[in-house]
Amino acid sequence: MITRIAFLGLLLIPTLTYASPSRMKIAADNEPGQRIVITGHVFGVDGKPRSLVMYAYHTDAQGLYNRDAKGVARLHGTLVSGADGFYEIDTIKPAPYPNRNIPAHIHVHLRWDGKDQEEEIRFEGKGASICHLIENRCTVDFRLRRN
Repeated sequence: MITRIAFLGLLLIPTLTYASPSRMKIAADNEPGQRIVITGHVFGVDGKPRSLVMYAYHTDAQGLYNRDAKGVARLHGTLVSGADGFYEIDTIKPAPYPNRNIPAHIHVHLRWDGKDQEEEIRFEGKGASICHLIENRCTVDFRLRRN
C-alpha cells in the first residue's frame, strides 16, 4: 500500500522535472525522432513581451497524430509564457503528413483574454515562424494580431 506522502511525491515528480511554467516537454525522451528545442518570445500588438497560454501539438516521426478518443493529438503540451514573453518547447521534429504535400509543422494556439490566435512553426520555407534548426535548436518569435 502506498502512503499519501509517497503518492503526492509521485504527482510532483513531473512538475519538479520540468518546473518552469514557460517550458513544456511534448515528446518523452524515448520518443522516436530527432530531438529539438524551440525557444522564442511572444510579443503583443504593441511590441511589448506578453505572457499568455500557449498550446502546441504535432505529428510523430511517421507524420501521424495518433489522436485519442477525444481527438487530442498524442504529442501535445501547454505552457504559460514568462513575463518577458519567453517560452521553450522540448520535443521531436515532426514528420510531414504521409502521402500529402504539406511540410512538417507544429500547430500553436496563443490564448489570451478570451482570444485564440492560431500559428504554425514550420520547418521549410520563408517567414517569421520558420524553424531553422542549428544543432537541433531554433528560435521562433510570435507577434499577436488585433482580433
